[in-house]
Amino acid sequence: MLYKDMRLNDYKKNGYFISDQLINENDIYLLRDSLNKEFSFNKKDKYQRRLIDFRDLDLVKKILSFYTHYSIRNIIDEFKKRYNTKVTILPIFEVHKNYHVNLRESHGWHRDCGGELKYDYCNNILFSKNYFFSKIGIYLQKNGEYGGSIDIIKNSHKNFSYYRIILRKIKNIPLRIITFIHKYFNKIYNFLPEKLFMFFLSAKKLNPELGTAVFFDSRIIHRGSPIEKKQLKEVKYSMGKYLAELPKNKDKYSIYCQIGTTESIDSYMYDRLKRKGNNKELQLWVKEIEFISKFNQELSDEISAVLSPIKEKYIKYLS
Repeated sequence: MLYKDMRLNDYKKNGYFISDQLINENDIYLLRDSLNKEFSFNKKDKYQRRLIDFRDLDLVKKILSFYTHYSIRNIIDEFKKRYNTKVTILPIFEVHKNYHVNLRESHGWHRDCGGELKYDYCNNILFSKNYFFSKIGIYLQKNGEYGGSIDIIKNSHKNFSYYRIILRKIKNIPLRIITFIHKYFNKIYNFLPEKLFMFFLSAKKLNPELGTAVFFDSRIIHRGSPIEKKQLKEVKYSMGKYLAELPKNKDKYSIYCQIGTTESIDSYMYDRLKRKGNNKELQLWVKEIEFISKFNQELSDEISAVLSPIKEKYIKYLS
């Protein structure tokens, strides 16, 4: 079996796979230094920033170049062949700094497609064997005691069909139990080692090599790997459950975008545009595509081609 076939099969079987190295370790240190400077410019958005809002345009160009790396291009071509349709990198392009789940407040487990599951229209797409929509995360640190990448619950992207809804609900029982314990017996939850809950959930902490990209299915249950409980006393959280102030030299940087097909974007937008205060998301995507064209016209054109039917369908949200 060819390596590329193994990679696609891994994605189907496990709900994620890890790319070849896109950035060498020396460039990662330079990139982290540039991001430190970029995030120091505007204290208001000190935890999360879209590329379109960056001041350092050379840094934008550098980050966008990761998505035209030959390894990523090969992956896109593989998925095009597998699903027999157009596939492309997608907005929103953003960088998170020190975005950490606070285990005192939340266990953090979720599906990115969680909102879509409320709608029959979206379920028809999510249950399709040709559904493909994935987050891409590039993590600029190793996954250690202060987190750094993601945890996933094995096989939780499976059983997405009308015939297997009951089976999926049964498989979700361990997470429901964990959620109950966290909510009603929070002190016990925070006293017990997280490894115990990970084992109970059949969860896995991913440890991608520095400079690689993690592709993970929007249907898989996952979370940002949390800071270990023994380290929490050193960490101060602000603005809710996820934004951490870490000890010096422990900053976490995550670079995110998405990848998918026109059909999967349809499901995504059907849900997102209905959310209160979120009816501008399609406009944000269009603005990002225009912004990207200043750095990479080919990538911008690819995204536009996949998004064009979505713009026509949801045109009222563009006015």
